[in-house]
Amino acid sequence: MSFNQTRDILNHARDFHRRLIRFYSTLRPQAHDEITLKLIEDLVDHEKQLEHRLADYEEDAAQDAMDTFFKYMIATTDQTFEHYFIPEIVDAEYVIKATRYFDETLMRFYEGMAQRSMSVKVREMLENLQKLEQREQQTLSKLMLSLQET
Repeated sequence: MSFNQTRDILNHARDFHRRLIRFYSTLRPQAHDEITLKLIEDLVDHEKQLEHRLADYEEDAAQDAMDTFFKYMIATTDQTFEHYFIPEIVDAEYVIKATRYFDETLMRFYEGMAQRSMSVKVREMLENLQKLEQREQQTLSKLMLSLQET
């Protein structure tokens, strides 16, 4: 078993967003319509914002919360992505399904880590990050609807 601190959890989440940026970027050559390309570009920008937001969140968090230990091994982000199938031609439907899958994965991660937290302060922080991710999913759903209407 490995011990990880709260800061490791936030670093994992930031790595996850960086990995999503790379994932979406690899989809560009397989996307052949403007809507899908626009969706990919918006998602790349969105993930960059989330990565920066997590860095700010860590900066603003109380030091004692960031130093809290977890007796839990955090899987690498690559394990989540390595078996995800990418078709020869990528359309908006594929991108939307992939986005929902990865968002759900991150929300389950936050939920699981919050449940393992012995610190109320850290648990609340992780629950807030999970809620933030849920709000981001709602924003993303609105974006997808607006793209489909164009």
